[in-house]
Amino acid sequence: MDRSLLLNLVALFISICAVAISVIFGMRQLAIARHANYIPALLDLLSEFRKVEFHEKYNFVCVRLREEHSPELGLSGLPIEVKEIVYSVLYFFQTIAKLYALEVLSEEVVMGMVRGRVVMMWRAIEPYVIKERESPLVDDHLLSVLESFAADAERFTGP
Repeated sequence: MDRSLLLNLVALFISICAVAISVIFGMRQLAIARHANYIPALLDLLSEFRKVEFHEKYNFVCVRLREEHSPELGLSGLPIEVKEIVYSVLYFFQTIAKLYALEVLSEEVVMGMVRGRVVMMWRAIEPYVIKERESPLVDDHLLSVLESFAADAERFTGP
């Protein structure tokens, strides 16, 4: 084999390796940048989660909602003050579910943070959501991201 051919092959191999490494680092940087865009939203969510008012609303949804209001009302049939409570809790968890679905939050982090709570909350509101999905004004995928997240939380077997 000619010496210049060997040198060209080595140079080609090094060039291919450099391009591959650049692509890998570029993809990693893109992922880091994408996740950095979600940090303010995540901090806002965690701030909400620390509030006593949020936990009072959560307890209402999980304990008192079904005692005081029939699931046959769906979500839209609830009194406005109850809707405000229910929506603030379920859309809090819906936002976390979307961040989880986008892989912004790792399974271990998010399940460690809200696993039991999202399962309890979903069990409490599921009959209302199912009834709401029957309405011609609502699509049948209403809160499906949250439903899927709650199912994942229920199956989660990690720490």
